[in-house]
Amino acid sequence: MPTLPVGERDSIAYEDTGRGPLVVLIHGSPGSGRAWQPVTERLAPRFRVIAPNLPGYGATTRRPPGLPPDNGHAARLIEALLDGMEPPAVLAGHSYGGVLALLLARRGTVKPGALALFEPVAMPLLAAVGETEAFASTEAFFARYRAAHEAGDRLAVRAMIDYWFGAGAFDRMPEPAREYLVSYTSNNIDDVTATFRDVYSAEALRRLMVPTLVAYGGRSPAIMVKIVEALAANIPKARLERIDSATHALTSTHAEQVATMIAALADRSR
Repeated sequence: MPTLPVGERDSIAYEDTGRGPLVVLIHGSPGSGRAWQPVTERLAPRFRVIAPNLPGYGATTRRPPGLPPDNGHAARLIEALLDGMEPPAVLAGHSYGGVLALLLARRGTVKPGALALFEPVAMPLLAAVGETEAFASTEAFFARYRAAHEAGDRLAVRAMIDYWFGAGAFDRMPEPAREYLVSYTSNNIDDVTATFRDVYSAEALRRLMVPTLVAYGGRSPAIMVKIVEALAANIPKARLERIDSATHALTSTHAEQVATMIAALADRSR
C-alpha cells in the first residue's frame, strides 16, 4: 500500500487499483480503504480506484494533538493525496466516509464530476432541517456511547454497531471482526466527535451543484432515512436510491449493486 508524506509529520496511506477515469472511495469508521475491496474489484477493470486510509487507520497518521477535534485534518490529508490528480469522475463515501466526501465537495477543493453518498452519518444535518427531536436523541445516544468507553466499558462499541446495523449485529460478527472494532473504539469515538462538529445548512446544500447519488438500505434505521431524505431534498441535483434488502453494511453486502451505481454515475458525469 503506497503512502504519501504530508508536511513534516503526517502521511496518508491508500489503495491504488486499476486504470481509467478516477474514482475515489472513502471508508467508514472504524475501517480502512480495504473495506471497499468488493466494490473496487468490480470497478478496477474500467476505472482507477483510489481508496485512502483515514487518519488513525493503517499507516495513516492520527490527527496531531492540539488540532481542533473536527474533520478538517482528515479532509486536508485527502486533499493532499488528490492534489495533482485528475478530478475524480466520482467521489464516493460510506458512513463516516460519506460525511467526509460531502465535506470535501462543500469545501470546493476537490471537484468531482459526481458525488455518491452511501448512508452518510451526517447527524447534525437533522438539526439544520428542523428535525430537532431526532438530532437530540442521536446526540444523546452517542454521548452515552462515549461516556461508556471513557468509563472503561471494553464493549462500548457494541451499542454503536447495533445502532446502525440492527440489534444483535455486533454479537453475530466473527470474533476477529469484534476484536478489531473493540481495538479501534477510541478512533471511532474521535470520528464521531468530529462528525458532530460539522455545521450544515439547507442554504449551503442548495449551493452544491454537483450531481449526487444518495443511497441507503431498506433495513437501515429510521434516523438514517431522515438523513438521506434531507440530503436528497436539499441538494439540487441529488437522486435518492434505496437498496431494499440492505442494512448499513450495503457497500459490502451489495457490492455488485453499489459498483454498478458508481460506474453509471461516473459514465454520466463524463
